[in-house]
Amino acid sequence: MKIKKNLKGILLSLLVLIVAFLIYSLTPRVNNPNMEFATPLNKSDILSQDFKEELQNFIQDTATKTEIAIALKNNEIIFENGDTEKLINCHSARKSIMSLLIGIAKEKGLLNLNESLGSLGIDESKTPLTQQEKTATIKDLLMARSGVYLQAEAEVDYAKNNRPKREQYKPGEYFFYNNFDFNVLGVILEQKSGKSIGEFMEEHLAKPLGMQDFSSSNVVYGSPWPIPNESLSDYPVYWIFMSARDLAKVGSLVAQNGNYDDKQIISTEWLEESFKPYTKLSDYNINKAPLDAYGYLWWLEMDENIIWADGYGGQYMLIDPVNKLVFVQRNFTGNSLMSSGLFLMDENRDASHKNDLKHLYDRTKNYLKNQNEL
Repeated sequence: MKIKKNLKGILLSLLVLIVAFLIYSLTPRVNNPNMEFATPLNKSDILSQDFKEELQNFIQDTATKTEIAIALKNNEIIFENGDTEKLINCHSARKSIMSLLIGIAKEKGLLNLNESLGSLGIDESKTPLTQQEKTATIKDLLMARSGVYLQAEAEVDYAKNNRPKREQYKPGEYFFYNNFDFNVLGVILEQKSGKSIGEFMEEHLAKPLGMQDFSSSNVVYGSPWPIPNESLSDYPVYWIFMSARDLAKVGSLVAQNGNYDDKQIISTEWLEESFKPYTKLSDYNINKAPLDAYGYLWWLEMDENIIWADGYGGQYMLIDPVNKLVFVQRNFTGNSLMSSGLFLMDENRDASHKNDLKHLYDRTKNYLKNQNEL
């Protein structure tokens, strides 16, 4: 009798643990908020229903993965496919958003691009920066030319496999796509503004744009996966979870030269400075076609005057400022222990390509030209 009671107690405890684990594993890291400033985008019928169906058929038939897509012209939705409200990790597309946030902070007099790591008190406790490394400026970080070649949280394989030796290049001399630069920029923004990245973004970007699915809690720190990060640096990686429609609003802001709904949110001068080709990828034997240059945390396609944000797992945004066109492609990479784990188990998880979005853009651009809408 006592053995049965003990067994029953053990089974009940196991059941409680299983239920608790399931609840925990299904709990999302971020949720769609209900913000008072949320403003829906208007929709345009500039594309015929038949043409929109052609685009949807391409998305469904393509051999690569494209879950969600949205396109805007003149700040109106012209095409939409999938759940554009879904919160998805921007991955490295976060860096382009950080470029805007740094620009806003600069224009508010909160920071100066010529401030150095040394003057800002930036250092590493495990591997202290050298005097040469401390001369790197905020501008060097924006260009991915800091000359600091230390390991950083969430660094990509390219950084691991191609890392120069310490002090091999002076700050500003050499382009190296290293998360140290990008993660430190987040810390500098917080230090200078007195706000978290999420709080600063909500106040100075989400509210003016009327984002529908963003609050300060959409920016999280640490590993987005069910695997903890190894602590490589004093400066944590930050992840920005956004919906496709909110990311498209960011693109529309850029396409309209920093003006949104008759409000100048960021200056044209900052955007022009941000989109200069400080690095030509061919000089470094980097093949990221159709991208061929790098500005302040933005990728550039110079021949066609197109600006790109590019993130792991198919987080792409294409901006055509001349024609006021914005195309966004998103693929869900997880928002909970369970969904993140399922994404990591998918052997085809990184099958999305920029060419899919470029194809949607090219077809739409040609259609609009033929309709005399460009």
